[in-house]
Amino acid sequence: MPDPMDKPQFDALIARHGIPLTEAEKEGIRAVTVYTMTMAERVRTPRDVSVEMAVTFAPKAATP
Repeated sequence: MPDPMDKPQFDALIARHGIPLTEAEKEGIRAVTVYTMTMAERVRTPRDVSVEMAVTFAPKAATP
């Protein structure tokens, strides 16, 4: 599993968006960035059409 985002990069990201956080809040959020970065890698992975769900939707006919 990758390491959390490094502190200077995280501090720059928080400062750029103007989010007021205490040091404890920053460290708590920075500690879980490893999970969000791992999830982002999975979401951005190109997928084959065969992994798509085979769900169809047929709306009910309107009743008078």
